[in-house]
Amino acid sequence: MMPKSVKILVIDEHEIILKSITRALRSSQEILYDVTTTNTAIEGLKLVRNNIYDLVLIDAFLSGMSARETVRRIKNISPLTRVVYMYGHTSGNEIVEYLETGDGILLKPFNTEEIKSTISRILIA
Repeated sequence: MMPKSVKILVIDEHEIILKSITRALRSSQEILYDVTTTNTAIEGLKLVRNNIYDLVLIDAFLSGMSARETVRRIKNISPLTRVVYMYGHTSGNEIVEYLETGDGILLKPFNTEEIKSTISRILIA
């Protein structure tokens, strides 16, 4: 069963992605989504150290620290936090690697319903 409120961290370098995900989730009538955003992996890790998140949505292609390394660190800090990679293009090998470190994947571009259904599927699993 899906919780009544969900605390989510979104890590993506593109401001338009951060804003669109925030807007999409905050418009929900069924579930209260508490959304925090950042555009760097380092800041994301700081936020995970200081807060408890149900889910992290992370862009698969970050500059600086790789998304996979960021996810490994997130899981070390907060093992119960679920992580979904967001990506626009990738090979089959990369998908396997993402699923080895994360809990799911979300293909860009995505719409509001795809975001919500992915979150529900991951949190209920």
